[in-house]
Amino acid sequence: MENAGKNLSLPIVGALLAAIIGGAVWAGIAIVSDYEIGIVAWAIGGLSGYLVYYLSKGEVAVSHQVIAVVGSLIGILLGKYFILGYYINDSISGIFQGESISLFVDNISVLFGGMDIIFVLLAVATAWQLPAQLSQKSRSKNPTSEPAQESAAE
Repeated sequence: MENAGKNLSLPIVGALLAAIIGGAVWAGIAIVSDYEIGIVAWAIGGLSGYLVYYLSKGEVAVSHQVIAVVGSLIGILLGKYFILGYYINDSISGIFQGESISLFVDNISVLFGGMDIIFVLLAVATAWQLPAQLSQKSRSKNPTSEPAQESAAE
């Protein structure tokens, strides 16, 4: 577990990938259905947590959990931004306009209602807990030789 916090580059890439893909999928669903489905925001937290766990090779430290949480928050912000950007021009091109960024920043408090906050909290909790739980489950299924070495030393 000593090396768990040392190699963070792949988990960071995984969390950012989860953020981009998750945000885009959430926006796509919201645009097609004309309704924001909060459970998709929650799923961004799960995706971020899982990718961080997977890319840390199961050796999860608190730093990995923080990365997963940040990834989930970025994904939710991107999803909201993509949705707003789309509705500004009724096309994806609105995402790439400077006006969209200004509107998003100026209206961020309006874009997140009560239900959004609940799903953000669920996403954060999932992103925090999932990597550690998967790591613990993986260790219990595949015990290392460390305990045997300790008992041999006694």
